[in-house]
Amino acid sequence: MAKIYFDAATSGNPGPSVGAAVIITETERKIETTYLGEMDNHTAEWAAFKFALELASRHQVDNALVYTDSKLIEDSMQSESVKNPLFRPYFEQIQQLESHFLLLFVKWIPRKSNREANHYAQQGLFQYLKSNKKR
Repeated sequence: MAKIYFDAATSGNPGPSVGAAVIITETERKIETTYLGEMDNHTAEWAAFKFALELASRHQVDNALVYTDSKLIEDSMQSESVKNPLFRPYFEQIQQLESHFLLLFVKWIPRKSNREANHYAQQGLFQYLKSNKKR
């Protein structure tokens, strides 16, 4: 079973946001970042989750344990519902992506246990801000 760690980094709230995904399988480790757009930090977490599942699906991962430091995401996935209308489109897209997996579990972990994904999200945000500086 693959392990997937993801996180988002946002500059300002709302502001430019970058997501990172770390996918660990028995044979390889994939790390990718993506610019998510201008959004608040909570929405960025949902967008990063969606990005991580899309990445895993592209790499033919069919069984995964997804780790998140967002209790809101874990709770929403467990209850199969989301209250905030801003998150609903992401939640619905994630539910559709779930069908690409035979098994998919979402588990909350403390922020300190998600350091690698956080590092790559922060690094990606730094690079984005550096390359998009107003001159």
